[in-house]
Amino acid sequence: MSSLVLRFNLLRNNIRTSCPVRFLKQHAGFSSGKLLQPKSYEKRHFATNVFRHDQPATLLVFDVETTGFFHVNNRIVEFALSDLSGGKDCTFQTLINPERDVPKYASKLNNITTKLVYRPDVPRFSDVLPILLAYVRSRQAPSKPFMWIAHNAKGFDVPFLNHEFDRCSAQVPSDWLFVDNLCLARKWKKIDGKKNLVNLEALEKRYGISSEGPSHRAMPDVEALWNILPKITLDFKLTCGDLMNEAMRFSDVRKVS
Repeated sequence: MSSLVLRFNLLRNNIRTSCPVRFLKQHAGFSSGKLLQPKSYEKRHFATNVFRHDQPATLLVFDVETTGFFHVNNRIVEFALSDLSGGKDCTFQTLINPERDVPKYASKLNNITTKLVYRPDVPRFSDVLPILLAYVRSRQAPSKPFMWIAHNAKGFDVPFLNHEFDRCSAQVPSDWLFVDNLCLARKWKKIDGKKNLVNLEALEKRYGISSEGPSHRAMPDVEALWNILPKITLDFKLTCGDLMNEAMRFSDVRKVS
């Protein structure tokens, strides 16, 4: 068994326990870890046919928090994802050591401080990457690509991922596609001509969704989009195939990042 498979199997076995720190200490190459304990959700069923069992892709909602607004010269400090198919261990989240100070304006927004993440016991992106890739592969439906969905994916989340992968001399898998929920939300402006706000908070208000946890943290924002997505796709009568048509390949996003 390769070291990567062993590492993932240990993570999978420990992911719901109180001991992720011990796992990371022993098997990820640093003294202790800040891999956050993922929540467990029961499988949910939506009213829309976007999320059927025979959907053409594995749908992952994700979010990153960073040291700044622009990907150039900034780093990811928190990463979270949720598999829309639900079930056991359907979420993944971790703090990430940016290997630099977190500016006060960024900390004010997401409450992630230098003291919290810039320390040797918090994994760097290069530490998290092989575990993340193995986890994602474990969620893949046979012979189907991944569709990663984020709010402002094209302008924010994906460019940051691009730079982190580059720093690790790694390539984004060719079967990863990306959908920007912000592009979907902007359809409201075309429908009613109003200058509607299309950030997550405004969309939650539109759909009567109550958030748990602070905004501008990775997992609460994932949960917000997790609840918004079936409603917005139902409003616009979008199938999973339509989302596939909206999806961008990583190379397309990279050209404009």
